[in-house]
Amino acid sequence: MSNTLNITAEERVSKGKSNSRNLRNSNLIPAVIYGGTLEAQKIQLLEKDLVKATQTSGFSSQVLKINLDGKDQDVVLKELQLHPSSQKLIHADFLRVDPDTRITLTIPLHFINEDICAGVKVEGGVVSHLINNIEISCLASNLPEFIEVDVENLEIGDTLTLSQLKLGEGVEIPALALGENRDQAVVSVAEAKIIDIDPIEPEEIEGEEEGEEGEGEGEESEQTSSENLPTE
Repeated sequence: MSNTLNITAEERVSKGKSNSRNLRNSNLIPAVIYGGTLEAQKIQLLEKDLVKATQTSGFSSQVLKINLDGKDQDVVLKELQLHPSSQKLIHADFLRVDPDTRITLTIPLHFINEDICAGVKVEGGVVSHLINNIEISCLASNLPEFIEVDVENLEIGDTLTLSQLKLGEGVEIPALALGENRDQAVVSVAEAKIIDIDPIEPEEIEGEEEGEEGEGEGEESEQTSSENLPTE
């Protein structure tokens, strides 16, 4: 796990869309914390604090600490809502957790050693990322920020699947429990596609242009000869 990220929040008393709009106009973001043994709590966060937090690596895949009324609550991000046009933050949902809580979360994959991959460096192939995030299940205390995918030894034609990933202690991929057909491909190495385009020689272009001009002259001579024919 990475160092815990801390965010300060305040209780949100007023409700309704107009209140949420007023909060955003005051550079505050409405949010909610739920789960665990406590009731759901409506909170508000400083927009600048939340924006800064989202820019931290692994923000959406780590346990966060929200300080509310002087008390810390361990949470994970469940949903972050953005405005459809401006893409500004407008709402956040957080789920309470404790170290012994088993949680299911989607985390990113980090692909490493692509520059020294055997299929690329020796055989001139190309690495293709088939998925970039996976859903995992583990104790909150064992939650990894990301899963590393090492492609160093992959050759052209090789593929790594979910079941071949190296996971941390107690980390599982729920999809694999649903059957072998859910063992999805993660990354592969294939031959680079080379498209040959035959260059057009200048002589061929000139020849085509001359041919077109010749056709035009022929048509013009035919029109002239028909105009000079005597009428009955």
